[in-house]
Amino acid sequence: MSQATETTPAVESSLPASTWILGPVADMVLFVATPLLIVPAVLLSRKGLSDQAIYAIVGTLGATGHHLPGMLRAYGDRALFHRFRIRLTVGPILLLGISVPLLFTNLRSGMDVVLALWGFWHGLMQVYGFLRIYAAKTGQTSARSAWLDWLMCLAWFGAGMVCSDGRVFRLLETFHRSGGPLIPTEWIFGFRNAWLVGTGVITTVFLVHEFSQRSRFRPATGIRLLAMAISFAFWWFAMVMIDNIIVGITLFEIFHDVQYLAIVWVFNRKRVEQAADVGVFTRHLFRRSQLMLVVYIALVAAYGVGTRLPEYLGGESLEELMVALIWISTLLHFYLDGFIWKVREQSTRAGLGLVDSSREETRPLTEGLVHALKWTPFLLAIIAMAASQWWNDYVFGDRRDRDAQVLARYHHLAKVVPGHDHAHLTLGTQLRKQGQVVQARQSIEKALQLSDGKNTEAHFQLAMLLSTEHDIDGTIRHHRIVLSREPKRTESRVQLALALQAQGDHDGSEQQLKKALELDDDLPATHVGLGRLYLETSRHAQARRHLQRAVSLLEARSERNSESDELLEMTRGLLEQAAATSPSRPDR
Repeated sequence: MSQATETTPAVESSLPASTWILGPVADMVLFVATPLLIVPAVLLSRKGLSDQAIYAIVGTLGATGHHLPGMLRAYGDRALFHRFRIRLTVGPILLLGISVPLLFTNLRSGMDVVLALWGFWHGLMQVYGFLRIYAAKTGQTSARSAWLDWLMCLAWFGAGMVCSDGRVFRLLETFHRSGGPLIPTEWIFGFRNAWLVGTGVITTVFLVHEFSQRSRFRPATGIRLLAMAISFAFWWFAMVMIDNIIVGITLFEIFHDVQYLAIVWVFNRKRVEQAADVGVFTRHLFRRSQLMLVVYIALVAAYGVGTRLPEYLGGESLEELMVALIWISTLLHFYLDGFIWKVREQSTRAGLGLVDSSREETRPLTEGLVHALKWTPFLLAIIAMAASQWWNDYVFGDRRDRDAQVLARYHHLAKVVPGHDHAHLTLGTQLRKQGQVVQARQSIEKALQLSDGKNTEAHFQLAMLLSTEHDIDGTIRHHRIVLSREPKRTESRVQLALALQAQGDHDGSEQQLKKALELDDDLPATHVGLGRLYLETSRHAQARRHLQRAVSLLEARSERNSESDELLEMTRGLLEQAAATSPSRPDR
């Protein structure tokens, strides 16, 4: 519910009987103080699940799954569909027709920037929507109050964004990858400082206004202020105070999804009870029944899992289909939520139990045109990003030019967010790929220093770099650190096995390779490692079996690159060596 916006003048005598949406306890759990429950739940989950696993679960069941209820409202509520039938038919066709083709081109990075900013807007507008619901329930429906609430949401969500090194890095990285120019660091620092000053000014004006209006409203207005304070504080905590950006995004995503799923259930149930003109499916699903509540949650989960089904079936083309489905679902969710939940609409007010909900729906004749014009910035942003990336690809067509541009980009990002370990790690990784080993090691070690040794990926990258410098002890040490935190990381286990093999520890190497094989039987490097080990230890039949398996896996790859071609050539050489060995020599 991202667009609860304009409101009508307050009428004190017609205030709702309750200032709560459901009740004190339910509202605190589902809408207001939810973060107080989310934080300990996620921290407990991290003891048994990796951050990536938690993020994947929340992303599937929540982030994607919660798109379904909005679509049910848009296309299952007959009155709403009749009112906005052009927006709900022509609009999505145009939106997807323009946006989705970019997914299958080199211009997708530009769309990623647009989606990131749209997602930011969507999240803050949902919080704003809840603030206006509680404001309407306590009579604070003046235009000034609405504007100040909106400015507070924009200011504080923006402050959390510009002060989050992780979010700034990710956004600018995607922007530069789409062909956007390098923005001078002085401009970025100046923008951040100006935003923080503006946030302080807006907060001061807001507090003065609230203090001056306190005598006109009931004490229950504290609900809205509490919701505002907790939402802003939780956003700041998730974006700025949590070092791991995946954990931060997961925390706020859970809050967003719980609020959304709960309010949609409440809204549609009230619409059904009011005998509104809703469809048969909506009338059956949202009737007052615990069984239907379970069915509702199950449908949301099934929708989320369904969009990930191509990934589970395997295959690169199916994975691309999964990305396309998630992209389409996200675009539709953002688009629909832009107008189906406005509090000024009488059907929305009726579903929320607000005043003046009996009036007939009316709208100016120009509203459709105004709605269309609002999408002009979106279209211009897509066109600008697409043109920028096309021009960038044209100018930097030579590989050496592209490599130089990539290094310049990540050197710049490391200056923009000098305290962000991932910025230095990414720079170090790019330097290592381009053979600048000394500078790469400095950047990766800087990332480890900034993270107090907690950045597991930095340990992995440093281990890979040390292996090229033939520092076997250092390679083994850092791979063991990685595996102590991520025991299912197959690539690190294979590289550890190769280092142990180089050190002469054949038994330890074989143990690591067999564990890697248990995790992933289709990784060519594991079979190559075992083939080489068995060849060195005169187990030729076993060596041939694993080397043949590696060759078949490498030859079956649909996409080949120089690294896989080199590995295939080396494996064929080892296989020829194994085949040339005298068969009279028995395997151990």
